[in-house]
Amino acid sequence: MNGSTTRRGDAQKTRAVAKKHLPTDYEGVILLRPDCDDATRASAIDGFKSMLGEGLQQWEQTEHGLKPNSYDIKGYPDAYQVVVNFTCAPETYAAAAEELAKPAVGSEEVIIRTMFLKTK
Repeated sequence: MNGSTTRRGDAQKTRAVAKKHLPTDYEGVILLRPDCDDATRASAIDGFKSMLGEGLQQWEQTEHGLKPNSYDIKGYPDAYQVVVNFTCAPETYAAAAEELAKPAVGSEEVIIRTMFLKTK
C-alpha cells in the first residue's frame, strides 16, 4: 500500500478517539509531609480535588496515616499516605497532573509525591 490506512485502521482510530473523552477510573497515592497538621493536609487534598474541577465524577479517599517511606523523599523518611480512587475525563486528569508537577514557588510544599494509575 502507499502509506494510506485501511478502513479497519480508520475504524480503530475512530474508536480510540471516541474513548479518549470517556470518564476513566484512576487510583493513586498522595504522600504528604509528616509535619503538617490535619487542617493543612485536608486543605492540600481539597486543593487537588479542586484541580479536577467539575470534571470529577466520583471521589473516594482512604487515609493510611503516617507510614515509613522505602527511601527519603525530599528529606522525609516517612510520609502521611492517602489513597484515592476517582473518576474523571482523561483530559481533566492530565491538566491536574500537569499542575501537580509544577514546583511550589513561594509557598510550602505539602504534597511531596503522587502516583496515579488508570484502573480500567
